[in-house]
Amino acid sequence: MRLPLWLKRRLPGYRPPPERWAHLEEDYHGDEVVVVDCETSEFDKKHGQLLSLAAVTVKHNTIELASALDVTIDSNAATHPEAVRVHYLRREDRRHGVSTAEAIEQFLDFVGNRPICGFYIEYDRAILNRYIRDLHGFELPNRFIEVSELYVRSKRRYIPEVNLDLTFEGLARDLDVPVIERHTALGDVISTALMFIKLRWPT
Repeated sequence: MRLPLWLKRRLPGYRPPPERWAHLEEDYHGDEVVVVDCETSEFDKKHGQLLSLAAVTVKHNTIELASALDVTIDSNAATHPEAVRVHYLRREDRRHGVSTAEAIEQFLDFVGNRPICGFYIEYDRAILNRYIRDLHGFELPNRFIEVSELYVRSKRRYIPEVNLDLTFEGLARDLDVPVIERHTALGDVISTALMFIKLRWPT
């Protein structure tokens, strides 16, 4: 649930976005959603370093791939072996990336005040907010949508006690969505966007 702006401004520690991104706090009245995915140096939202970031816009039942954001970060972060085995982003693979500050700025300009959607979106939200807070002094005020929660609601509407496979692959399989380049940021956002479309506009 997104707090009303007047209430948020009364909370202790509230810090508004700088002028460049002040519009992020405005209510969104359009029909677009931005699907986001981050790949990090380790699977820890407090310590994982951002290595790649992707985002696509979903408008109605269409993924706007031509305007997708897909950036790799030029990071010297030591990468946990388990993380490397998942996303294959070694240090040498990141040499031609952009700075973390540039990646975050590109993301903020891209997403605007639109709702943000993802699979395990709380992890991505925590990673992004950590960087945005350090660089610009605020946190994302956008509305967030968790795909797996949409999935659970759609299934349990008819069979409340059904056992569900809530893994990424489980949702993709049940929704008949292709898993595209799993554990690349862009591949994951495309698959997640297809899940979102299937759940919002079922055939």
